[in-house]
Amino acid sequence: MNIDNYLDRIHAIRKDELNLVYLSHLQKQHVLNVHFENLDIMNKKPLSLSPEILYKKMVLDQHGGVCYELNGLFFHLLKELGFSAYLMAGTVHKGDGNWALENGHLFIIVPLEDNEYLVDVGFGGNCPRLPVPISGEEVIDSDGNYRVKRDEAQPFFYLQKKTDDEWETQYRFESPSDKWNLDTIYPVCVLTETSPESKFNKMYFLSRVTEEGRITLVGNTLIIVKGREKTKVKLEEYEIAEKVQRYFQLKL
Repeated sequence: MNIDNYLDRIHAIRKDELNLVYLSHLQKQHVLNVHFENLDIMNKKPLSLSPEILYKKMVLDQHGGVCYELNGLFFHLLKELGFSAYLMAGTVHKGDGNWALENGHLFIIVPLEDNEYLVDVGFGGNCPRLPVPISGEEVIDSDGNYRVKRDEAQPFFYLQKKTDDEWETQYRFESPSDKWNLDTIYPVCVLTETSPESKFNKMYFLSRVTEEGRITLVGNTLIIVKGREKTKVKLEEYEIAEKVQRYFQLKL
């Protein structure tokens, strides 16, 4: 993996300082420039979590990916730069107390400056732009605040996002451990591709983070968030390919 090419891909600079400022810079540049998308899954192309193949797909070929690919490759970049990062799996909250596939989401924990930070570049439309300390402090983002809340009764942490004065749980995870890597998460990745219960093999899911908000395509619905403003547009079938090209620079 060519680190300089990777940094060019995300329009990031190279620094020797392994601090929160630089980690924040890398995370923000990654989510701004490498988008969440499930086109390979929709096209029945099996995913690979090999770092070499991920590098070719997202850096050389300028595609995006799903959480296993995005956070998997970003994890390798952080390690190459010298951060002591490790991978974690979490369970996505579907709303109304319902949860998606157990440990179906991959993200990163980075110990730094006497704290540990949740770092995620693969959560689509609700992906934080900045590291979120798991000690509970709020992080201010452009379209909402983030925090990690610890459950005092159960061994869970919850990533939460605050919009309209309410905290919404995005996903949960157990105490950080070293059991997750790209090999142990791969069977879950395969389920995401193939399971009848997976939503990612049934409709298009593309999302990009912008300086002011998000742009997301779910099925035939285009959602544009700019600050506190949100618009939704239903697309005709013939319009989808053009919107994917315009907003995500990708071809169906």
